[in-house]
Amino acid sequence: MLKRKIDFVIFFVALVGALFLLNTVSLQFFGRLDLTRDKQFTLSDASKTLVRNLEEPVTVRAYFTKDLPPPYSTNTRYVKDLLDEYFAASLGNLRYEFIDPIGEETAEDKARKKDVKVDVFGRQVREATSIERELGELGIPPVQVRVNEDDKLEVKRAYMGIALLYGEESEVIPVVQDTSGLEYDLTTLLRKLTRERPPKIAFVSGHEGPSLNEKMSKVAGLLSQLFDVAEVDLTAEGGVPADVNGVMVVGPKTAFSAAEQQALDDYIVQGGSVAFLLDVIRPDMQTLEWEPTAHGLDAMLKTYGFDLGQGLVLDTKCATMQVAQQRGYMRVVQPVTYPFMPMATDLDTQHPLTRGLGEIALPFMGELSLNDSVAGLETEILIKTSAESWTQVSPFNLDPMQRWTQDMVGEQKSRALVASASGVFPSHFGQTGGEGAKGRVLVAAGSSFMGDDFLSPTNQAFVLNLMDWLVLDEALLAVRARGLSAAPLAEVSDPVRNSVKYGNIFGLPAMFALFGMVRWRMRNTRRRNIKL
Repeated sequence: MLKRKIDFVIFFVALVGALFLLNTVSLQFFGRLDLTRDKQFTLSDASKTLVRNLEEPVTVRAYFTKDLPPPYSTNTRYVKDLLDEYFAASLGNLRYEFIDPIGEETAEDKARKKDVKVDVFGRQVREATSIERELGELGIPPVQVRVNEDDKLEVKRAYMGIALLYGEESEVIPVVQDTSGLEYDLTTLLRKLTRERPPKIAFVSGHEGPSLNEKMSKVAGLLSQLFDVAEVDLTAEGGVPADVNGVMVVGPKTAFSAAEQQALDDYIVQGGSVAFLLDVIRPDMQTLEWEPTAHGLDAMLKTYGFDLGQGLVLDTKCATMQVAQQRGYMRVVQPVTYPFMPMATDLDTQHPLTRGLGEIALPFMGELSLNDSVAGLETEILIKTSAESWTQVSPFNLDPMQRWTQDMVGEQKSRALVASASGVFPSHFGQTGGEGAKGRVLVAAGSSFMGDDFLSPTNQAFVLNLMDWLVLDEALLAVRARGLSAAPLAEVSDPVRNSVKYGNIFGLPAMFALFGMVRWRMRNTRRRNIKL
């Protein structure tokens, strides 16, 4: 008996020692299993490479109020886990602090919070504490959250911001309310802090194209955070400036002169990157009228392997638009499916520009085709419509409330909307001097998806991916697309659906009952054997 007790004590001590040793080793070596389809909880290779190669240490300060209610408490935990991943990948180049602003208050700050006064409007005011002033200077504001304390629903001031410090420079995420794109935001700000200068994107001016500050103000705001955005006049001497990393030709209405086309051609032949977003028509959604365009770039693009059609693409797989109608004294807004806004789901899943995007709405697009026989170029169709699309030629009726009868539908098949080419481009004007330089060209048969009226989150990701692709900065493309891909349920037949339904209702209870019966029989058998 004594020997059995000694053996038990030795076994228990050995087990505790083994667990302690395993816990100690796991502090240095740990692993995580991410079962999500897009690996949303795994740090991307781009983020790992960036923090591992930082020349100077970066300090990240996460200001989160303690004991936040759900769902903010979940966000707090996610932020801490994500910063742990950055810290582990950085090999010491990135450090972070998790700070509770209330916990940082001094006795003097607490006294200030009690010194509440009433202003001339009857509002309660007080002097800001030192930590509130510090966060205000950083650009992290307090937010109002509802908390349930002592059976009372109260409004509480809380902080949920992140500051990144690199030398004398700093960047902030003022409020973390949605963590779906947090890794992209953090990595983007880190790249912005550590770059010597941002890449330069030039938009071709003139030709009555949409203005960045008016029709594309949302895009302009996004790009200004990551790129040096400028306009370029192709009629000026010298063509495209040498410091430009990528050129955008967006929605021109009037024709390019031979000199302007030659400036673009020279830039491409010498290894430049250009995106041509060319419209068939210029629509006005307020009046439902349209104007034709005449950019005159068809011949030059044909030299590069692109052939533009003359009609608009319509698709039964399309997005909806909100249409307001006056009914008596009431103005009713209702969603209406709009075939002029194809919802493209057939995206190139391998190309870095479209990988992971899922579906994207592209309004008022024309059709294009590719010539694969251009020597030295690799061409790819990036976005296509469904097999239920057709084309319509002028005149166009843009009324979303019109009746779409079968006789209005032409030949239905999948049609290309966006394509790219890369490699050594032939010159449309017979120019030489590129010396084998590899350029990039993207052609989209429309530009409305960049406008403020149609800039959805997926369109926004596509535009930013396009900019990174133009400037050869593809590291963040996969990170930006996380969480945007659609994951629709596969359609199943009625027998399969019923089998799954009744299997869940009756199958699981039946399995538990069967398991209980098997256990009962095994116990009875064991009892009989013991009696024998």
